[in-house]
Amino acid sequence: MIDYTLKFPDEATATEVLEPFVTTHRIDVIGVIQEPSGKTVKTVDGLVPVMAPIPGWHVNVRGDEVESLAKYQVFPSEPVRGWA
Repeated sequence: MIDYTLKFPDEATATEVLEPFVTTHRIDVIGVIQEPSGKTVKTVDGLVPVMAPIPGWHVNVRGDEVESLAKYQVFPSEPVRGWA
């Protein structure tokens, strides 16, 4: 069993590539990930970071190794979400 952290160019590509694995693998769709842009905005609660999207459509997959998924695999130093 292997855990994949995947990044696709868009949701449509992810859906197409992962469709054969829906019944054989666990699929955790994250979608668009936001990160601080370096800018802040003043609100009633104080300064709040302005968020910006990280390009791509992000999905975690757990299951048997699949060679075709390797080209979408990324290795984030601080994953946004992982398996429990």
